[in-house]
This record gives sequence, structure tokens and C-alpha cells, in this order.
Amino acid sequence: MEKIIGIDEIEIEIDGWQGMAGYKVVTTDQEIDLLIDNMQSCCERWGYFWCNDNPQDFVGAELRGISLTDKELNAAFMDEDAIDVYEGNVMFVNLDTDRGVLQFVAYNSHNGYYGHDARITSRQLEHSENL
Repeated sequence: MEKIIGIDEIEIEIDGWQGMAGYKVVTTDQEIDLLIDNMQSCCERWGYFWCNDNPQDFVGAELRGISLTDKELNAAFMDEDAIDVYEGNVMFVNLDTDRGVLQFVAYNSHNGYYGHDARITSRQLEHSENL
């Protein structure tokens, strides 16, 4: 049984100038990174990972799985005017636990020229996409 033992917001530096930010979820079996480029290129509202839940409520929970959620399904529940995405995208990541689903979202809004790479690195799921 894999248990979540810590969830922290992190920033990492890559190549001495650019970096990524998001969350590191530490379990009894692995470290799960949920990251997105965190450097602004021009005039975009550059990407970030966000969680509406209180991640600390899930420390001690049993991790049952990790999945990407269908964007079309979740987009229907979002107020597009509130997030003002004119280009870019969102990526939902679910951590299925015995306490329910802990959901993170990577978000990026730009004018069509400044996408940001988002990636999930875990034993169950390796995924990267440009938002």
C-alpha cells in the first residue's frame, strides 16, 4: 500500500536560467513531480500548477492511481471569462486516494506564441505537453 507522506510546492532551476514550478508529492514508494515552465517569455500570463483542494488534507492517504482527466469534460465546468484563455490550455491531473480525488491543474494563457511545457513524472504516468 503506497501512502502519501508529503506534498510541497517546488521550483527547480534548469540550465542556470530557466526553471519549472509546481508540486512534489512524496509517497512511501516514489516522488511524483507535477511541473510547468515558470519563466515568462513576453506578454503571456505564464503557466502555473494549481490545486483547489488543500493538499495537506491528503498527507497520510493511500495513493491508488494517477491519471490525466479528460479536458473537454472539465472545461465545461470552468468559467472561460474568469480564466481569460485566448490561447493555451489546461491539463488536469488526478491523484486517486482513499480520501477522494486530489486534483491539480496546469494552466497557461498566451497569444499563440508562448507555450509552456508541463510534465508529470511518476511511476504510473509519464506525460509532457505544451500548453
